[in-house]
Amino acid sequence: MQQLPIRMTFFYQLHPVVSAVYFVEVVVGLLLFNHVSVAVVGFAGLLAVSGFYMGWRPVFKQLKWNGLLFLTIVFFNCLLNQKFAPTLGQFSVFGLTFRASLPALIYGAVMGLMLVEMLMVFGILNVILPANRLVYVFSPMTPKLGLLAVMSVHLVKTFNHQFHELAMLQKTRNLNVEAGSIGVRIRNAGKLLQILLEDSLASGMESARLMDARGFGATKRSHYQTYRWHATDWMFLGCSLVVFIGMIVVRSSQFGWSKSVADFTGFWATDDFLAAVSLGMLLIGPLVFEGAYRACRN
Repeated sequence: MQQLPIRMTFFYQLHPVVSAVYFVEVVVGLLLFNHVSVAVVGFAGLLAVSGFYMGWRPVFKQLKWNGLLFLTIVFFNCLLNQKFAPTLGQFSVFGLTFRASLPALIYGAVMGLMLVEMLMVFGILNVILPANRLVYVFSPMTPKLGLLAVMSVHLVKTFNHQFHELAMLQKTRNLNVEAGSIGVRIRNAGKLLQILLEDSLASGMESARLMDARGFGATKRSHYQTYRWHATDWMFLGCSLVVFIGMIVVRSSQFGWSKSVADFTGFWATDDFLAAVSLGMLLIGPLVFEGAYRACRN
């Protein structure tokens, strides 16, 4: 199935304010629950949305790096939480005994999944809310805050792009970060990182001087593209707010949340259904509206 261009999708055509409110709801909603079943539902929902709007190849590429981060969090959580039962096994290193407990393993998996989900959310946000739309959302409140938000969201993407370009350029000088022993690779990568940091500081200072000279933030900012509210914007915003309020009610009833690591002894708890359903409804909301939008257009 050929992927629809992102600018032709319903989610991208939403008013930027509606999209920004939705992403705030998603970030808060992911932080409301910490049970493993709810985290798995959240991961599945974000995986479906990411695959639809970003394409499966970029998503799987991102998941490979996120998987390493997930495994690191699980490992250190099992290493640092030793006092909870039941115990899955134990091993000794240099006379020290370490136990792998089930609660520590499950809790580490939940924390790792929650972090991976946050990274996935910001990946979708970069596609749906590019720089000009983010500035449009924040500029009525404070242009400087909008600029800071744009720089923060796109910092890692820009840094990686510049790093790859610089690495390709340095190959002409026989400085290859992918060749040689581990020590040589670290030294070569360190040289590139030093160049990038110096260039970033110089570019940041130059941009600050230029923006100050042009009076950025002194008056209301104009935009080359205007956005108008439509009935579909109000419908999507209303539905997402209703689901989000339902999630707040579920969380206030202590569903889908545990305060102690010792409580993480199973995949599914009796009060997880409402939490998982509400979070899943919020995450797949764009896909539901996307289907309705295409059905009406056809």
